[in-house]
Amino acid sequence: MDGDRIKVLLVEDDGDSRELLAELLEDDFDVTTAADGVSGLRAFEETHPDVVVTDESLPGMNGTELAQQVKEREPKARVVLVSGYAQVDGAGYCDVVMRKPIDVEGLSKMVCKLGEEAKH
Repeated sequence: MDGDRIKVLLVEDDGDSRELLAELLEDDFDVTTAADGVSGLRAFEETHPDVVVTDESLPGMNGTELAQQVKEREPKARVVLVSGYAQVDGAGYCDVVMRKPIDVEGLSKMVCKLGEEAKH
């Protein structure tokens, strides 16, 4: 692994979406995945990613709760919240909110921008 590559944690409960998105992001980033908010937080603590990309609707702990926990542990980490909803309570803990369906190219560019910010 190249130490300069941006580390991304992708938290998505839908297995097919998680695998597909991870596969698309792995060309440019080091990607770790988790299937729910609780395992996402555990993965965050283990891997210390630069950027967390999380779905809002997750079992156990939703995306905004995860974002709050991430920011408390590492304020420099960046969080991209992906949601099908127009308004999301708690979105203030997130650096960016993107609406579903996700534009993968737009997400990749955003992760790159936020990852560079997190590293500096």
